[in-house]
Amino acid sequence: MFLMKLKDIYNIYMLALVLFIGLFLLLRDVPLLRKKKLKRDMKIAKFLGYAYIIGGITLFVALKLYRP
Repeated sequence: MFLMKLKDIYNIYMLALVLFIGLFLLLRDVPLLRKKKLKRDMKIAKFLGYAYIIGGITLFVALKLYRP
């Protein structure tokens, strides 16, 4: 039941939103944090950016392949 609801909610627009968040973290926040010399925060932002991108694509593909 939960996976069916998630499959209905997580469409191509939700994937685009998640990818935008990941790219924003990588392209905007990471350079700003590097400029302010906040290395620990920069590493966390970089990890989260890649996690959003990889996790978003993986979840989208997994839900498309899911058949109850």
